[in-house]
Formats: sequence, structure tokens, C-alpha cells
Amino acid sequence: MPIRKTRHISWPDGLSDRPGRSTHDLKQQIERILRWEPPEHWQLRDFETLSERVMMHTNQWVEAHDLQTFWHSSDATLGTLDALAQFADYANFADFCARNAAGEMVPAKPALFYRPHREVPAHWMTWILWASALVSVLISVLLWLKR
Repeated sequence: MPIRKTRHISWPDGLSDRPGRSTHDLKQQIERILRWEPPEHWQLRDFETLSERVMMHTNQWVEAHDLQTFWHSSDATLGTLDALAQFADYANFADFCARNAAGEMVPAKPALFYRPHREVPAHWMTWILWASALVSVLISVLLWLKR
């Protein structure tokens, strides 16, 4: 399936006013899906990670800068909004708006709410590094003694 870039700007009938409430709800739902720190603390790398996740889930590329602009000002193309709605498992932004018209955030498929990415604790990495250094020295000594 080819990668689609999100560059359409035409708004369908009924969405010409770009409802701020719906964009706010879409942001909140994606924040719940990601389970990251509050978006006020997000850096460009966080938006790059979100861009990659959107690409993996929807096969649509959204620039990290476009995501950052959307999160800070709610300014986005319909293509970006459609990709984000699809990431939240809706057909498109219009479907998201229709299904959330009552102000409720109801995900199409709750299974999309991923577990947070688990990183290896730093102290484990320290132990692994020291253990591998010790094993390397031990192997070197044994090879030297075998000569």
C-alpha cells in the first residue's frame, strides 16, 4: 500500500467552520491513547515519534512540524485531521466529529489504547555494560593463558 501524504485543504460540507471543540476532543483522545506526559512538555522528538506512529497505523505521513502546530494552535489541514482521526481508529475526521457530537469521547475500538512503551531501566543498562566488560576481560585473559 503506497504512502499517502496529507496535503488536502478542502473542507467537506458541514466541516467548513473547523469546529474547535472537535479538534480539542481529538487531541485529548490521542493523548489518552499515547499516555505520555502532558503535551505542554512535548518536544519536537515527541511529535516525530507521534508522526511515525501515525504512519505505522494509518499509512499516511504527517509531518512532525504539522503535528506540533496543530497541538499548539489547532491549525491543521483536513488531511492531518483525517490521519489523526484514523490513528484514533475512526474512518476520518468527519466520522470522529459525528460520533463525538454529544461531547463524549468514544473510541471506535478501545483495543487501540496501547500500553506505554517500556524502556529498560538505566541501572539495568549499567549492570549489563559492566557484565559485558567483565566477560570480555575474562575471555581475553583465558585466550592469553591458552597461548
